[in-house]
Order: sequence, then structure tokens, then C-alpha cells
Amino acid sequence: MYFPGLWTVKQIGLDLRRAFGSKPAEPVFLITYHKVATVLLRKVMMEVAEKIGWRYTSTMVVAEDIPKKTDVLHVIHGTGTKDFFSSGKKGIRIIRDPRDVIVSGFLYHQRCSEKWCINSDFTNPSHPFPQVPWPLDGLDLDTKENYVASLDGLSYQEKIRSLDREEGLIFEMDGFAKITIDEMISWEQQDSVLTIKMEDLIGDFDGQFEKIFRWLEIEDEYIASCLEIAVAHDMNRMGDEQIASNPHISTGKLRKWEEYFTPNVSKAYQERFADAHKKLGYE
Repeated sequence: MYFPGLWTVKQIGLDLRRAFGSKPAEPVFLITYHKVATVLLRKVMMEVAEKIGWRYTSTMVVAEDIPKKTDVLHVIHGTGTKDFFSSGKKGIRIIRDPRDVIVSGFLYHQRCSEKWCINSDFTNPSHPFPQVPWPLDGLDLDTKENYVASLDGLSYQEKIRSLDREEGLIFEMDGFAKITIDEMISWEQQDSVLTIKMEDLIGDFDGQFEKIFRWLEIEDEYIASCLEIAVAHDMNRMGDEQIASNPHISTGKLRKWEEYFTPNVSKAYQERFADAHKKLGYE
């Protein structure tokens, strides 16, 4: 029988871990970007936090500080104030080849059900989310109006579906991918923040996640159990059916841009982003 107000065994265990288990010396943060391992990090770190007694919180908007009663803050879209990112707090940042950010977004946005992507109601003149994506929600009205105008009265998804592949990729370059790429290349390196390429994370899954856990100062006694949690989300260990059933995975192939970047698409990328991939350490 369940009695409201009484702790469950699971809750008692979690409270004990929070009281006596692993705790970071200071709250830490995770930085991901749209189509840059966001769902992977969220799933792993939510389970890890519950396992070791940390309190996980995520934010879709610009991060200004880590909220109270939070041990690890996940900055979903990589947006934060300069003061926050340079505060000296320990963090992890995941990046990805910008060319694959474009292709991944192009494929995902044709089929996803995210509110901002399928919204076609632009009647609110202030254009709040979901009329615009979360990273634009707090920006000036001109920026939001320019974004809405680019959709020609259609939802983002309807717009990208109406275009052929080359046009769709270029539209994505000017759309959400631009938000992500601009955020990634504007980053100012901080000694307290460890940057990991998504490609390395997927290619050396166990090794990179162990590096993440140790950087965040998770105690040694918890590392093995945290890795067990992470392994369950490793794309390399998934079967074809499991990959096909995951809406956030377009294909099992991480590097796709060479297949999709025609001369026209490459030219458009060069005009918009020049050598952005080289700035991020990609050839």
C-alpha cells in the first residue's frame, strides 16, 4: 500500500547518496549544442547524477549562473553569458564538425516533432518560443523577425521539406545550424573547461566518458558504475533496429558531410563560414 508523504526506498537511497556520497567541490556544467551529442549527454548524466546523488538541471536558454540545489547544469544549446563561462567553474564542452552539424540538422528537422520546428503560428508580434528556437528567444526583436521572415509563413519543417537537397542544406546553414556554428566558433577557451570533439567521444566512447567523469571529479569508487550507465547509450553497441528506433539518430554514420556537400553546397558553406571547421580543429 502506498502512503502519500512517505519516502520510497528509491528516494531514501537517493537522499542518502546526496548526504554521504560523491559531491563536486563546486557545481559543474556541461555545454552541448543542437545536434552535438545533447541527447546522449543528457541521458547519461541524468542517470549518473541519480546514481551518485548529484542534482542535475538543464537549461534551454542563456545560462547566467548555476541554480541553487544544482550540482551539474547542462547548457543544452551552448548559450551563456561571458561572465558565466569565464567564472572558473569546471565544465565539459562538446563540439562537432560544423559541416556535419549542417547535414545532421538538415536530416533531423525534416522528421522531428520539436515545437519550434513544427510551429506555423506567427501571430504573436513579439515572436517568443516556439515561434523561434530557444537560443533566439531572448534576443532582440529584429533578429527574431528576420528568422520568422526566412520561413515565408511556413514552419521550419515545412520550409525545409519544400526544398531540394542542395537548397535544404543551404537553408539549414542559414537556420539553426548557423546558431550552433556561431556559438561554437565564438567560444573563448577556458582552462577550467575541457573541450571534447563529438567524433572522439563516439570513436573512443569508454575512454572519453571516463575522461569526462574524472574531469568532473566524480570519485573513483563510482567511475565503473558510471561507465556501465554510459555504455547503454553507445551507438557503436546498438543494433540496426535500435538505431532506427532512435529519432535523434539519422543514420549510424557520424561523418556524413562528404556525401552531402556538392560543389554548390561547399561554396555556400565557404561564403558563410570560411574555415570555421579549421578553427575548431577539423581538417
